[in-house]
Amino acid sequence: MTIDKAKRRKAVARWHRRFAIFISIWLILLAVTGLLINHAHDWKLDSESLAKPLQRWVYGIDSNEPDLCEPLTREGIACDQLFARLQLPVGVLLLGVRDLFLLDDSGQLVEKLSVSQFGLASLQAALGEGSDIYLRGSNKTVLTTPDLMGGRTLDSEAATALNGRQWQVAGIIPDTITWERFLLDLHAARFLGPVAKVFNDLMAAFVLILAISGLWLFRVKRNAASRDN
Repeated sequence: MTIDKAKRRKAVARWHRRFAIFISIWLILLAVTGLLINHAHDWKLDSESLAKPLQRWVYGIDSNEPDLCEPLTREGIACDQLFARLQLPVGVLLLGVRDLFLLDDSGQLVEKLSVSQFGLASLQAALGEGSDIYLRGSNKTVLTTPDLMGGRTLDSEAATALNGRQWQVAGIIPDTITWERFLLDLHAARFLGPVAKVFNDLMAAFVLILAISGLWLFRVKRNAASRDN
């Protein structure tokens, strides 16, 4: 092997090692986040909220609103359909599209009720006024009490009279980020914003360079060994 070829081989080997270290860190990140994402439902990462300091630091979400999901995640209940809470004379009512969750003053789950028990296919809005709780679906409004024992369907005139009040409306979901969302963003490098696509393309190019340089070094080493023999 000539001096020039030896220098070229050392230079390629040096850059090959540098690329290998850089790519290894990226691949470890992909492997770890990919594993967690693959088991997100099993480990409840798709329903558990990201820690508020992380939500504030990573996503800029700085909300003083109480965490709706926290009382339910303690019970292992998914809370992806929750959209608001109503303060009751005693306790709190968490509002979900399909279910209602009654909590006591200490935040412990007392009862879970399906909105179908009130004749609603889904809950679109709710209103609390004193001892009256109004639950609104697509085609009816139901009046119930804070203990949620039964309900009375309002006629169209009475339901229309409630328009314009401070309804809690489904679809206006509180800002909350799950661990699965965070892992997906990390896995896809979305935190880099517009340059995320360029970054992923660059990583792919580095992998190709690493593979090509590795094959070239293997070939040079094998040819050198053949000449020595």
